[in-house]
Amino acid sequence: MHPPDLTPVEIADLLDAAYRQDRGLTHDGPDLTVRLELADYLGCHPEVQSETWNVWQELMGDEEGDVLEDDAAFWLDVEFVEPCPDS
Repeated sequence: MHPPDLTPVEIADLLDAAYRQDRGLTHDGPDLTVRLELADYLGCHPEVQSETWNVWQELMGDEEGDVLEDDAAFWLDVEFVEPCPDS
């Protein structure tokens, strides 16, 4: 997996799986290496993170509700994405 080669939909799918795993909603999710690569990449590319978030919201749809969406936004911004190291 190389994050720059992934589409926003593919990244959103990985994020959804990681989020659900972290919240105990499933046991399946990306391994630690994939998570770290993705967290670093999104931290250094906020435009990709924003685009991916928009796609992920669409994928969650109305069935998930605002509470899950708010928690997912917090998880993405605070718990998952790593700040880009200063170059």
